Amino acid sequence: MSPSELRKSQMLKRVHALQTTCKETDFKAYKFEFYQVTSRFYVDSNANLSYCKVPKAGSSFMTEVFFALDKDRNNQNGTSISKSKSVDDIFEMSRRIVHAIGNNKLQTTPLLRDDDTKTTALLVSRDPYSRLYSAFIDKFYLFGLVKASMEISKSKKKRISNCGYDVTFQEFLDYVMKNAYGGYPINRHWAPVYLLCHACDVRYDVVSKMDTLSSDMENILDNINVSFSIRQSLINVIQSKYDNKSAISLIHTYMKFWKQYEKLCPKLIDYLLKIWKSFKIQGKLKSDVPFPKRRFSNAIKKGTNSDGVIDLFLEYMTKYKLSGRERRLQRRSYLVKAYAEVSDTTVGKIQELYELDFRLFQYDTSPPTTI
Repeated sequence: MSPSELRKSQMLKRVHALQTTCKETDFKAYKFEFYQVTSRFYVDSNANLSYCKVPKAGSSFMTEVFFALDKDRNNQNGTSISKSKSVDDIFEMSRRIVHAIGNNKLQTTPLLRDDDTKTTALLVSRDPYSRLYSAFIDKFYLFGLVKASMEISKSKKKRISNCGYDVTFQEFLDYVMKNAYGGYPINRHWAPVYLLCHACDVRYDVVSKMDTLSSDMENILDNINVSFSIRQSLINVIQSKYDNKSAISLIHTYMKFWKQYEKLCPKLIDYLLKIWKSFKIQGKLKSDVPFPKRRFSNAIKKGTNSDGVIDLFLEYMTKYKLSGRERRLQRRSYLVKAYAEVSDTTVGKIQELYELDFRLFQYDTSPPTTI
């Protein structure tokens, strides 16, 4: 069996597992409700693709794919919604801009209608433990959800640090659980996939996972309407360029957030150190590579635009490039360390909140303890 055939077989098994588990599950005991989340689906009838948007599970990547599909049809008449010159350019856009355009310009719906389900329906899941930690790093360790960070800090009577609010992972999880168990809205960035995607109400044709999405994409493209040139451009980005494109997109995003909240972190060099650490957590930089403070200081003396900063990050990412295995092990190592500090009570609440995600998408309910 070829690698492509194997990936296709795995995706079909996930669909079958989802459908079977949905039929066998008693949902009455589940405490959490659909009204607590805001669902969003992208639908491209011409491309024959619909997608449940799950933040922190490849949603930026998939939104960029939808931009490329839109460009496939509208580039010649100049109406492409992303306004990007090429597929490569799409994947370098700030994540903030990507989602703003996607949510406002792409065809969206809160739930797939009967006509929409005639398209190839795609769902992408992610291990709840990994997704929660990713949300914490992106939205609380860095400047993402500053008001929520401030709310947590005030409740803990903590002072602001020299660069933002030093919310701990445990404090973040306490905040998530308090809102979810209190019947309040659950932020989309960590809301259970089961609730976001109505996983047992929509008949999905393709079920992918965050850690296999890039390799699954070739098979997904085989099931939709896309020109050969756009298909090849997407495959080329995925196979050889995505790490760098993703880094460029993230740094553009992080720098814009810093400019917005500069008063909370007056020294840009302090925020760059945080970005540096976040790249290690994401497996983009080797964990033992020290932060080149002098070089970054020199770069930002020339101005606070992103270009010099991006060049330095890409230089170190290229010079100290991790293999696929090294990247997985490093990401896992940070995840294990993070959950080592989380209380057993909180772990129990995570297991209950994400019970259906664990079951429907076949993830281990035990927290990460070994690398």
